[in-house]
Amino acid sequence: MLQMNHSVLIFPEIQPLPQVLGDSRLRADVLLQIQNDPGTYAIFQSFTSQEQEAFLGFCMGERGLKVTYDPFFKHIFNPESHPDRLNRLLSCILGQEITVRKVLPLERRRISENSSLIIMDILVQLADGRLVNVEMQRVGYDFPIERSFCYGADLLVRQYDVAREDQGKDFSYHSIRPVYVIVLMEESPRIFYEHSGKYIHRSRISFDTGLKMNPLQNIIYISLDIFRGMKHNKLTELEAWLYFLSSDDPADILRIVRSYPIFQELYQDIVNFRFQPKELISMYSEALRIMDQNTVNYMIDELKAELSAQKAAVLQKDSEIERLRTQLAKYEAHTNREDSG
Repeated sequence: MLQMNHSVLIFPEIQPLPQVLGDSRLRADVLLQIQNDPGTYAIFQSFTSQEQEAFLGFCMGERGLKVTYDPFFKHIFNPESHPDRLNRLLSCILGQEITVRKVLPLERRRISENSSLIIMDILVQLADGRLVNVEMQRVGYDFPIERSFCYGADLLVRQYDVAREDQGKDFSYHSIRPVYVIVLMEESPRIFYEHSGKYIHRSRISFDTGLKMNPLQNIIYISLDIFRGMKHNKLTELEAWLYFLSSDDPADILRIVRSYPIFQELYQDIVNFRFQPKELISMYSEALRIMDQNTVNYMIDELKAELSAQKAAVLQKDSEIERLRTQLAKYEAHTNREDSG
């Protein structure tokens, strides 16, 4: 078990365990440290009261920090300084040992990019050439299948463009490797709650004849809200990773470390942020800014969809009114003919 640089913290009903949240700090001390830097304090004051409390709770050692926020995720899972971490996370999700070769820039042709409620988004290439896109969403979309397959198709086209350029006349479609789109959702769409007790869904492509072929597009959905609502007696490593990604509860953190001591090093990296308030508050502010902007975009898209539905309903009513008018005109014409006869 890794040695920690901080003292032991005793939680109620939990036996002493090497500290993963760092030494407790007084609220006044944390506030004083923030106030000593005018720029940092100005950013802190721009937070909502709830955001301020979450920030202070972490700095005081009362809670953890959600690493799904883009700046923190990319710090913890930096493939250059910690290549083993992303390897292990993706290996657990994919159910096979993998090695990340490099992180790729996100240059894909996104469809309705501004409608995304993304917290974290990362694209990597594996050692065997496969591409894996990992996306974390606060709110699952009403039609996640369509969006996910568009992302997968974009990754395939990206491979195709590179292969055509590199191979020229020798290009072969056999050089195109499978792609994976992994979608982690903090709040899942209603359809996912129709499958009780299931929090991870892996796509399968089949033919009605039983023909078996390896699909190039692979979609994996992970519902973190459904996962946390289930009872997990003995944690698997995948379950430990999902708790690590989604929970800042000290009891969950201690349970993870107790089951898998390798997580102590990851939590230690998070704890180090507590003593760098200027850097921490800048990263925290950037994460909130992205989330706020995406929330606004999401709400705009929802309002547009609602307006479109209302317009469609009005058009349908207008069409029905016109149909009734036509029938009435025919009836009146028929009645007039009978009267004149």
